Amino acid sequence: MGTRKIAAMLVLCAAPVIGGPASSFKSIEAKAHYEKALEYGNQELWAPAIVELHRARALEPGNPEILIESGIAYGEIKDWKNALATLRKAVELAPGSARAHYNLALTMDRADPSKGAGIPEYRKALKIDPGDVDSLINLAVDRGEEDAPEARNLLARALKADPKNANAHLNLGLLFKKDSEFKAAAEELREAARLNPKLLEAHRQLIPMLASQAKWQEVEEQCRKMLEWYPDDFGARYTLGQALIREDKTDEGKAELARSLELRKRQQQRQQADKSREEGIVSLNKGNTADALSQFRSAVSLDDSSVNHMYLGLALGAAGEMRGSIDEMSAAIGLDPKNARAHLNLGSAYAQTNQEAKARSEFERAVELEPWFPEAHNNLGLILAQNGRLDEAVEHFRRAAELSQDYLEAWFNLGLALRTANRLDDAAEALRHAAKIAPENAQVQYALGTTLKDKGDLAGARAALDRARALQQKEK
Repeated sequence: MGTRKIAAMLVLCAAPVIGGPASSFKSIEAKAHYEKALEYGNQELWAPAIVELHRARALEPGNPEILIESGIAYGEIKDWKNALATLRKAVELAPGSARAHYNLALTMDRADPSKGAGIPEYRKALKIDPGDVDSLINLAVDRGEEDAPEARNLLARALKADPKNANAHLNLGLLFKKDSEFKAAAEELREAARLNPKLLEAHRQLIPMLASQAKWQEVEEQCRKMLEWYPDDFGARYTLGQALIREDKTDEGKAELARSLELRKRQQQRQQADKSREEGIVSLNKGNTADALSQFRSAVSLDDSSVNHMYLGLALGAAGEMRGSIDEMSAAIGLDPKNARAHLNLGSAYAQTNQEAKARSEFERAVELEPWFPEAHNNLGLILAQNGRLDEAVEHFRRAAELSQDYLEAWFNLGLALRTANRLDDAAEALRHAAKIAPENAQVQYALGTTLKDKGDLAGARAALDRARALQQKEK
């Protein structure tokens, strides 16, 4: 969830409105899936929430409440295309729903933070519900740069409706600060920080204002409150050190300054490591294995973390150095035994070196740690299918496909496993989904064609097989 900034320095109240009226359901089963999705969403478990919402939508495809929640869930995983398409459909079906317009507006803003894209939808939400506090705040954020008086009016309306809304006080304080009304700004920022001590931006904006007025005791108080929630914030520690020295608490102030410098050094190293890792990922995706190895080794030297060892292991595997790959993946797990992706990648390395039992163990561990990890389910399904345990394999392929609707390999493997189990109708359905994801994939078209032929759909089989042959010729 979190917050974002735009040019006006106002902070978006980036919280989707979760949970609509349960009375809109016609099917008890659809309502159950919807309510389960809400439970997952409230725990920020978005992958299983999406699975439950897909099941609900299959039962009630025209239910706007299901569509709104689906759009929210897609937005939380930053799948903006599906989020926007789903929320637009919800608005189309329920044009009188302020919640639908608000969540569409918020998602438009989050998908493109620079343009105030959500303004028309916030206005529609407010036309339906003039007291919608979140819409008032976010519309003020979007209008703050162009029309500060309108933004102030919107925030005043929000505070009249909800005087204890920390985000409204924060944004009003930022508007006052922008217009050099420092006393009023400080009052609003203090109130925002009091109402929500975890609201980092309120402390950040207030502290330098207090320091410029040499109000060192209050600077100290604000820094300490901030550090209760963010102990590794080097800026707050540095300012705290300065304030303590100004208050003649010299030894304590010097200690805080030293801690701040150490935190800053560690942060700079992590930032450089992150940069090296990102560059390594780009190189690895381009097939520049030597460059990737160099960049990942640099990342490890700067930040001896689980994720950096894992990526070094991936690069070593790509270079054919499987022993080194396994060692680095094991090091990643040693640093973070709950790193499900490291377990997945270690399992893949074992599979490539024909250590099937170890591979299966790692895939099972990845699924145990992260039950909503599609790649882990897919890879475990492959191991089970190879050992003739088709029913179990089908369940893992199905879970992978449900968790990631565009996961071609999972849908393809599901289709093949169902076909092997002679469940031809289900196999054809899965392979049709795979063909929809990758219409230019000859292998998928061939598998679909042969499956349709086995089930007696000769016309469909001929079309798919002709398509497969045409694609194979095109590849040549």
